[in-house]
Amino acid sequence: MKVEVEYELARNVRKIARLDIAGGGQIVVEGGYAYVGHMKPPMGTSIIDVRDPAKPVVVAHIEPPDEYSHTHKVRVVGNIMITNVEQDRRHPLRRGEKIAGLRAEGLSDEEIAAKLNLKAADLPNILETLARGYDMGGFRIWDISDKTVPKLLSYVKTHGFGVHRFDMDGRYAYISTEMEGYVGNILVTYDISDPSNPTDVSRWHMDGQHLAGGEVPTWDGYGVRLHHAMRCGDELWAAVWHAGFR
Repeated sequence: MKVEVEYELARNVRKIARLDIAGGGQIVVEGGYAYVGHMKPPMGTSIIDVRDPAKPVVVAHIEPPDEYSHTHKVRVVGNIMITNVEQDRRHPLRRGEKIAGLRAEGLSDEEIAAKLNLKAADLPNILETLARGYDMGGFRIWDISDKTVPKLLSYVKTHGFGVHRFDMDGRYAYISTEMEGYVGNILVTYDISDPSNPTDVSRWHMDGQHLAGGEVPTWDGYGVRLHHAMRCGDELWAAVWHAGFR
């Protein structure tokens, strides 16, 4: 028997406007402007004037630094904006690091693809990308005094995939990133009081991540790693993949 159910898609919410732009990984609204970090290259970061919310207008767009990066996270404090730089398609690429070893074991490409949850047709491109390498990961700091012409103040390159999500205030940026000597993302705090010259002032990681320090992970690959930390007063709340929060 067919049953029809009436339901509401929204309650006490009224749509004011719609802007046809690429999807976003993070949106920040500050001082009458919306800042959108888009998911896929070549889209990067859009600045949208929403002072008249019925008529939003894109006033600036910043592309990723190269075609292999996405810049899908953004934060703003005052006239300072930070955008991440992270390798696009990072998860299949990391799984792809096992392709050579599996081929050496005699597995066919179809068997390898099934084992790694990839498509066999994508393996050549994944191997080409891995051979090319990637050194663009990090974050960029912008002066947005003029919202229509963001000015790049600094570009901090970190390591590996680069920077995922982060938080910031007027003095510090709390960055989730891969770093040399560690497996998976850790928390790195940067002093951004001089936004043209950010400095690494502290680090935090889960036990087992610091390979260069002799630690041995109890998990496979980069499964346990920081997603991001959020500042609440004098505390940072850190969300960790497969390990809860700290």
